[in-house]
Amino acid sequence: MSNRNYIKGRAYEYKAKKVLEEQGYTVVRTAGSHGPWDLMAIKEGTDEPVKCVQIKVTKSEDQLKRLLRGFKPQTNGTATRSYVHELWVYYKAKWPKS
Repeated sequence: MSNRNYIKGRAYEYKAKKVLEEQGYTVVRTAGSHGPWDLMAIKEGTDEPVKCVQIKVTKSEDQLKRLLRGFKPQTNGTATRSYVHELWVYYKAKWPKS
């Protein structure tokens, strides 16, 4: 990935982080991990699952469809606190409705 793409991607991770924080989550960026998640969000004092969020950005409807088709959500209900893997695609200057 080019430095320009990294900087652009990081900016959208921060945008998503802000959205989650406004919803009451504590959010950690998993920068540099090269793992499947860009953000991890937890709402303390609730039974809500931890959100493990993958961020993607596209202007192409075809690319949006490919991303959604290829997404394989993962969940784990056996741990002390469950988690859910979400894909957020920033498309046409909007995040998905939550």
